[in-house]
Amino acid sequence: MYEIILLISLVILAFVSVQAENLMRTVIYLEVFSLLMALAFLYYNAPDVALAETAIGVGLSTIIYLVAIKKVRVYDLVYIHEGIEHFDDSEIRAIQNTIVRPLEKFIEETVELEPQVTYTDQDVQALLDKDKHDIIIVNKEDLIYLYGYTNDQVFQDIVGNMYDILESIDDIRVVYRDQEVATNE
Repeated sequence: MYEIILLISLVILAFVSVQAENLMRTVIYLEVFSLLMALAFLYYNAPDVALAETAIGVGLSTIIYLVAIKKVRVYDLVYIHEGIEHFDDSEIRAIQNTIVRPLEKFIEETVELEPQVTYTDQDVQALLDKDKHDIIIVNKEDLIYLYGYTNDQVFQDIVGNMYDILESIDDIRVVYRDQEVATNE
């Protein structure tokens, strides 16, 4: 019975650690996973492997993961094209060089953050309500809207350097999400 509970717990923790959205929680789940692995090694009469798993899996790798998370900061961009129902590679390649790649390059080189770009066909309002993303880029009726916050320094840097970052900014509109919410209330 102990063996079944242990193995089911390992499978559940492995699944939960992969599905977790927060990196800190992922590290904690992996730490508990390593601890349960050490218990499994003890159960199968391998105390030397259990001790190594405890020292390396629970101790050392957890510290390495936490240091890596502290050093890598991700800046999240979402691209939505309202005229397209489903994205495929041709639509992504068509817009990458115009706005996405230049923004990625600026974020990597100037602000030294790791840009994470997501392409989606979700509803714009649903994404604005979730409030998880740093910049939401919306292509709507031949105009491109950049949604961001006034207190986000990276967004402010992008807006201030748009002439240097992008080839043409005639069709780009900047929308401050916190001011938009304040005016709607």
